[in-house]
Amino acid sequence: MSELTNLTDRIAHLRERKGTSEVLQANRPPSRPSRHPLTKERKFATDTFMLFAYGLVCIALMAQFILIFWLDVI
Repeated sequence: MSELTNLTDRIAHLRERKGTSEVLQANRPPSRPSRHPLTKERKFATDTFMLFAYGLVCIALMAQFILIFWLDVI
């Protein structure tokens, strides 16, 4: 037997010695089709960070409109 110098040589040697893998040759039953239709949209969970960010944007917009209105009136 020749000296195996690295992991690739060792794997190749084992494949040649063993032949084909039993896992690849196993008779598997055909996979069942998915129960979920592909056209159904996925609902996202409520994201607390996004609610916080949208809240800050709304507060900033309201504050800007209040300042613009207040500076125009005075």
